[in-house]
Amino acid sequence: MLRGGPGDIPLVHTLYDIYVLWNTVITKFPKTQRYTLGETCSRYLLDVLELVLAASSTNNLVTKTDKLKLASPKIDTLKLLIRLCKDCDCLTNQQYLKTESMILETGKQLGAWLRDI
Repeated sequence: MLRGGPGDIPLVHTLYDIYVLWNTVITKFPKTQRYTLGETCSRYLLDVLELVLAASSTNNLVTKTDKLKLASPKIDTLKLLIRLCKDCDCLTNQQYLKTESMILETGKQLGAWLRDI
């Protein structure tokens, strides 16, 4: 990942790492879930990454706050979707725990960023 730009913040790095992990995990999904539940999770991850990058690229505090507030419920939904993946036997327990802990970290980072604005 490039250093020194809007993407050079810990939250972006964490989201990037989650997507890289998710990209390897989704290939093992059953076909019946890969293009529904799996792709939905992928889309949410990319949406959150896009919102965080947009927030990091602006100096306007209102816009920054708005983008981050839009990302927060998407992270919450993503947590639920990841748990659903585990409960539908698309993820192993180990994959679930790794992914979930990384997503929880993004929530903490996002919350801290919002408090600092």
